[in-house]
Amino acid sequence: MKTLLCAGALALAIGGFASAANAALVQWTLTDVKFVDGGTASGSYVFDATTQTFSAINVTATGTEGIPAASFSNTCDGSNCDAYLPDPAQNMIFVPADTSDLTGKQVILLDLQSPMTDAGGTIAIKPPEAEAAVTVALRNKAFSTFCPDATCSGPGAMRFIASGEVVGRAVVVPAVAPTPVPTLPPWSLALLSLVLAPIAWMQQRRQRAVAKPARR
Repeated sequence: MKTLLCAGALALAIGGFASAANAALVQWTLTDVKFVDGGTASGSYVFDATTQTFSAINVTATGTEGIPAASFSNTCDGSNCDAYLPDPAQNMIFVPADTSDLTGKQVILLDLQSPMTDAGGTIAIKPPEAEAAVTVALRNKAFSTFCPDATCSGPGAMRFIASGEVVGRAVVVPAVAPTPVPTLPPWSLALLSLVLAPIAWMQQRRQRAVAKPARR
């Protein structure tokens, strides 16, 4: 019984730990994101506020005259390219899947009004604070740009995001289907009963013999 209780407690503890870990995963969806030139960005990504890491990045931007459409499925984290931002919960740079050479490739930076948390919710994207032609610090704007070199060490011409927000909802982990327990057919159960019945009867006889007081 003690072994069974310990096993049950361990299972509950493991289940609780898994739930706590999953609770930190939030999927953020780009909503009504528009560039100053009329283009749009859409898609989603998953952010773990506990580990400050991204996954499942699927973001796209429409093209306009002179600017092709682009898709982004990776993030610049300082190890795969130089354009690293120290606060991923509020500032992020999405890049193409292949970061081996970013020369001429389009990337997109999102600068949020407040940090993302595991509570989800709606967070607005910071709009431009000045004319698009003015060069500004990376942390003060949301825009797309083309990398000038292989490691994207700095922005090129900026295509600013005029408005939009990201909406976060907890990632729902699919429930694991219970493993079916094999059952014996009726005839097997009957045969098993016939085998076990004599054994149980003999065990009872032994117990009675031991418990019976000796005659004087």
